Formats: sequence, C-alpha cells, structure tokens
Amino acid sequence: MDAEISKKNTKPNKIRTVLAVAACKLTRSILRRTGRGGTAIPGIVALRISKNVLSVPAQDMKIVVVTGTNGKTTTCNMIEHMITTSGHSCLRDRSGANLLHGIASDLLCNTDWLGRSRYEYAVLECDEAALKQVVPLIRPKVIVVTNLFSDQVDRYGSVQNTLAEIRAGVERSPMSTLVLNAEDPLSSSLALNVPNRVLRFGMDASVGEQGDVDLKDAGTCPVCGGTYTYDYHIYAHLGGFCCAGCGYSRQTPDVSVTRISSVDAQGSTFDLKLRKKKKDASDTGTAEKDLRDVRISLPAVYNIYNASAVVTAARALGLSAKEAAASLSSVRSSFGRMETFDLDGIRLQMILVKNPAGCNQAFSYVTGLGEDYTAVLCLNNRTGDGHDISWIEDTDYEKLCADPCLKKIYVAGECAGDLYERLKKAGGDKQPSTGDSGTEDTKNGTEDTKNSTAVAKTSTEVTETSTEVTETGIEVSETSGPRMEIVTDYAAIVEKLRQDRRPAFLLPNYTSMMELRDALSSTAGSKEFWK
Repeated sequence: MDAEISKKNTKPNKIRTVLAVAACKLTRSILRRTGRGGTAIPGIVALRISKNVLSVPAQDMKIVVVTGTNGKTTTCNMIEHMITTSGHSCLRDRSGANLLHGIASDLLCNTDWLGRSRYEYAVLECDEAALKQVVPLIRPKVIVVTNLFSDQVDRYGSVQNTLAEIRAGVERSPMSTLVLNAEDPLSSSLALNVPNRVLRFGMDASVGEQGDVDLKDAGTCPVCGGTYTYDYHIYAHLGGFCCAGCGYSRQTPDVSVTRISSVDAQGSTFDLKLRKKKKDASDTGTAEKDLRDVRISLPAVYNIYNASAVVTAARALGLSAKEAAASLSSVRSSFGRMETFDLDGIRLQMILVKNPAGCNQAFSYVTGLGEDYTAVLCLNNRTGDGHDISWIEDTDYEKLCADPCLKKIYVAGECAGDLYERLKKAGGDKQPSTGDSGTEDTKNGTEDTKNSTAVAKTSTEVTETSTEVTETGIEVSETSGPRMEIVTDYAAIVEKLRQDRRPAFLLPNYTSMMELRDALSSTAGSKEFWK
C-alpha cells in the first residue's frame, strides 16, 4: 500500500474522505478510552479507506517536516513554540509516532468531518525512512534535516543508507525549502543536484575546535569519493569540512552561531549571525540584524544547533528571525529530551540517548556542569530501539566514568548486563570483589536477552559484595571509578534516587525511557503524551 501511495496523489473522493476521517477519530477515541495511545492504528484505518486523504488537510496548512538522526523531537517542539508565540495556530504530532500512519492519525484527528484542518501550520516529525512516503501526500513547505549519524544499524545499515532514504524523500518534494546543517557533509549533500531552495544553519569557526575529527560516519565525499579535511570541528564529523579532491565543502550558513557565552543546566546563551536574504516570495522586505545574547532554555551545545535550525526555519517560512530567537527563552523541554522532574526536591533530568554521537554529547553536557550527581543508564534492544547494541562499544563511556563528580551509576534495562560490562571496561566500579554467577532474568527480560540478564544478575551480586566490603571499613582506592549497581526494577531506581538525595541524570534509550517515565509518573509529575 505504501508504494502505491508514494506513486499516486490523485484528488481524494469526498465520501471516502468523510469516512476515513470518521474512522480515524472513532478508532483513536476507542483506543484512548481503553488506556492505549492510539498513535498509528487510526491512521492505518483511515488510509485503507482513502489512500490520498492526507492531501485534504495538507492543502490548508503550511507544513514543516523535521527529519534526521538526532534532535527531531526537540526541534519540532521549538518550531511549534516559535510559530504559536508569533500568533499563529500550529498542529504538532506530540505522540512521537513519526511513521506514515502515526502522522496520518495526528493530521486527521485534528480536522473537521470533511478533513479540513483547524490550524494554519503543522510541524511534523518524520522518520528518515518514512520521508519518501509522507512528503508526496502532504507537500511540506519546509523540510528540516537536523544531522546524520549512525543509528539503528540493524534497520538502516550504514549511515549512507539513511542518507539515501532522505534523498529519496527530497526528490519527491521539489517545491519544499530544505533547511540543512552546513557543517554536516552528509546532510549538506542533499542540496546537490536538486531544484529545491536551500537554507543552511551552522556554527562558525569562532566556536569550533582544532584537532582530530571522528570521520567514522562521514565516510568519503559524495561527489568524487575523496577524503575530507577540516578547518575546525564542533563534534563528531560536524565542522568546517572540505573535500581535498573536488572542493565539495561547507557553505556559508544563512543562520550561524558566532559565539557561545554560556552553557549551564538551565540553558545556553549565544550570538547569531543572519546572512542577508535573497529576494524570493517569502522575503518580507525588511533587513534583519544579527542577534546577540540569544537565550535558549534548554542546555547543551547540540540544542544550540537545534535552535539555529529553528531560526532558519522561521526565515524559510517568511517569519521574523528576531521573534523566533526571542521565543527560544521560553521553550519547554519535550518528552524525555532534557525533561526535568522534581523528586521530593531532587532535580532529575532525562536525556534520551540512542547512538554514539548523541550519547557522547550528553556526556559532554553532564560532565561539564561541575556538580555531584548520580547517573542512571538504561538500555533495551527492542524494535523501537534497534536490536543491535554494538554501538555502546563506540560510545565514550570513559569520559563519563572519569568524571570525579559522578558518584554512583545505576544500570537498568534488558541489556543491563552488556552495559555494565562496557562501563566496567570504561573505568566504573574498579574495586576487587567476589560474587556467584546467576541465571535469573531481569524483570523486563525476554528470551533474546537471557545472556545479558545472566550477567546482570552476576553484576548485581558483585556490586552488593563490594558495598559490604566498603562498609566493613576496608579503604577504597582513590583510583576507583564510580560505584555501579544493576537495578532490575524501575520503581526501585526511583526509590534509590530519593535516598541518594543528589541530582541525577537519567540516560535511557527509547523503550527504556517509556518504562522509566512510567515509574516516575506517580512521584515526579510526568504524564503520558496524550494526557
């Protein structure tokens, strides 16, 4: 069915449209009443009735689609906030269901019975592989590509395959303005040989660093196959790249960060340079000045990147860059992305981590704050996460374990045993200890993770033995890494954090994030996305 949808975009039948909308709304209502999220199934039902029904609400809105590896949800959240604070109505797919059927559910459940939208704008998060299915149906005005890194290798394979998926979507939406990361040689290559208008966001050399660049994901030049050199880099393969063979290189961004003056737990402050706009249909006719001391209420350098993408998207939509930048100071964190919780006066911050690039940037943030803290690391390997967890070997856990402010690590999830062993290799819990092997599965374990959970049981016993040794008065070496403990129950983690009485950073991947949030819901105020 998806292949047929991508090839056809005929005008939908009015009767089928009404039936599809009604079925979508009714299905979601039933699912929500039974305590389920109702994200994808309503869209499946609707598209079976009318393959092209999404073109009806889409024709009434200016649609922004956000795709890429890291930062999709946060960037969507900031763009929506920017649009609403400028006085416009905006639909946002908050469920996180970013495949075709989930997007269909959100669009159709927010229309009248004839499928007409109630909103002026829509901001939609889209999975990289789903882009080619979605964009022909909704014809977005803007497509934002945040970045490209290795992610879910069992699903996508190489990052080059992910790039090919996004390129296929771009080719099916020639009228969309592309908003691309100027420092990413992968996503920047989407501007090659396409008719689309292109705007870029980025960071100048003034905020970059010299030194070695991690080119594992970047690969070789898409034009000639040559190798890259860098004038500077920001992180991973993002930076001032240039191909030594053909000259393919970073282009001057339309919105660029020229100075970062502060990054702390409450947010970041930075300056933006605005490139003079070319004359086009969206030009308001007024020159915009560079923006100083822009404040975003979300911390970490990668959120400054996301913020510059938001201001660039505003320019693509013909909205004020100054107003867009001003809106960043009041944006709130989204579901699991720098989301904060108050546990009896203890600050907890949840940061979704799902690949080496995102994980390493999260570590850079938490280790740079200079305050004592506990870390909770959770790892599952379900379909929503990717079954291949080999990416933890490429992640810089050594940086985390070397932080003297890190006092304790709790490890959880179906792959807790694998993660514990990786952390131990990185320098965590170096104290000598003894313990018996066990084969009991963790509470959330499956047949696929019995080996991991057997290690988890052993590791838990080892940690408990180490604690007993310490309590008997044997001195712990100053070179010991942070103490580690595997906890098989998320509610128990919450209780341990309450007892520790220190700030904590929660670093789960996707499905473990959902479980950890459930445990926090009754004690720290989190809610399911539909409530």
